[in-house]
Amino acid sequence: MSINFSKIMFTYKIEPDGNEFHAWIPELPGCHTHGRTVKEAMQNLKDAMQIYLEVELEENITVQILEFADETKGTY
Repeated sequence: MSINFSKIMFTYKIEPDGNEFHAWIPELPGCHTHGRTVKEAMQNLKDAMQIYLEVELEENITVQILEFADETKGTY
């Protein structure tokens, strides 16, 4: 599945972490990455965000479908 998330705005943070840079998006719990340079950390963060949002969307759709299927069970 490929979705264009380019119009969604998120806050990102990048800070030194030893010999690398730690990058994360506070609005997306667990969406963290790192890179040897700020530029690499930023590119890795864009990739991580894309994957994070695709997985969240896919899981949410699956949960909604399963909930809908459960609502249709029973005797009428």
